[in-house]
Amino acid sequence: MSRKIIHSIFLTFILFSCEEQTPHSLAIKNIDIFDSVHKKVLKNKTIIIDNDIITDIIEGSEKVNALKIIEGKGRLITPGFIDTHIHLTDIYGDFENAPKFIDKDSIISYKRKLANTYLKYGTTTILDMAQPTKWIEETIKWQQNPAADYPNLYISGSGIISDEEREPYICHTEVKNLDEARKKVQEYDEMGLKHLKLYWRLREEEMKVIVEEAKKRKLNIYGHIDNGIVSMQKAMDLGVTNFEHFLTLSSSVINLDEHYDYLKEIYKIKDPETTDEYIAMLVLIFNYIKEKPALDLKLNKLLDRLAKENATLSTTIHLLGSVAGKTYFFTSISPVSESQVLNFPNYTVEQKKILEIAFDDMMQYLRLAHNKGVKIRIGTDCRDGGKALLSELLLLYESEFSIEDIFQIATLNGSQAIKIDKDHGTIEKGKKADLVIFDKNPFEDYRNFLSDKTVIKGGKIFIGE
Repeated sequence: MSRKIIHSIFLTFILFSCEEQTPHSLAIKNIDIFDSVHKKVLKNKTIIIDNDIITDIIEGSEKVNALKIIEGKGRLITPGFIDTHIHLTDIYGDFENAPKFIDKDSIISYKRKLANTYLKYGTTTILDMAQPTKWIEETIKWQQNPAADYPNLYISGSGIISDEEREPYICHTEVKNLDEARKKVQEYDEMGLKHLKLYWRLREEEMKVIVEEAKKRKLNIYGHIDNGIVSMQKAMDLGVTNFEHFLTLSSSVINLDEHYDYLKEIYKIKDPETTDEYIAMLVLIFNYIKEKPALDLKLNKLLDRLAKENATLSTTIHLLGSVAGKTYFFTSISPVSESQVLNFPNYTVEQKKILEIAFDDMMQYLRLAHNKGVKIRIGTDCRDGGKALLSELLLLYESEFSIEDIFQIATLNGSQAIKIDKDHGTIEKGKKADLVIFDKNPFEDYRNFLSDKTVIKGGKIFIGE
């Protein structure tokens, strides 16, 4: 054998040996993987991660060389949870407490708040559904430059509304005519936004122009549709298929103004004094609808239409469950104390019982929507963020959703709805390494949704404060 051939073989051996000895960033051994596509558990696997990407999934019995190894010990691992409706104002301050700008000197503390609100509980991706216009310049940078120390953040700019006499809420932006409506979409697209929030204060003519322009630019559109200016049915006619808050369906079934006095009479309630009491009234509407065959039929037809249009609906059920006394911890929409809302000065013990029944009625309709094929996704819209998401998982189970469906709703459904399923929502080779390991298995006891977790974000183990 010639010296040249021997030298070539030797170099090949050296290169192969070096390749074999190069350790992976992280390996999670002997873990049970939840397959969010097929809704099944893959037993005894090892996940290999390099930097922020899952580079391989092998059998748990195979050897692996990694700088860091997590012993799974048969625990359950799922994709990171996705919250498709949050507001940064819930974290950084609302109304007069909101900063005018995201101060660059405070960015680290702002991101730390995000991490401790969401990552700590397993929520690795969030979509902000309207923020003050002056925050966008900074937060678009966060969207474009994700990092392991805070959740993946996607933003929708400010919620778009039509011109109105009152001073707009800080998270809204007005369009005064059709030309401004079109230009707002163009502006957001040029800034790099991929998501648009249409608020119910947007009139039909402006909504039509915005949807047409957004579709041309392949932007994702989300509609908070209630209060009767544009119905959900009309919004679907215009091309909107992502809707915020299951609660809002009631406004496309009944006109609250027309039924308001009657609702107060039959449920023996007074005019709401807080936002929470107003929300309680909206929950009661689902009991009212269920008791009226014509209204029940109308809601069923709306759900059929949503399913036919492949529509998605965000949940926002923790806030409603809080008002109805159904959650393991309390969150108020109103800036009042917990005791003020829990005591419900306008609600008797009997009225509270009816409110609980109405919440159960609403959850039955939510399950019916899911069974009909409407894509349900988590959207907490709540200052308690990640903790509220876990509460929503409990509420879904208590309303007879299966554990498999709940995990799919919290992961894959959200990723598909906000068009990030190329990188998120499943545990697969080539996907982002955003993962949640449960110390106790929710398949054995649904309350284990609340068990301790190891959260991996961008291939790194998250350590909260």
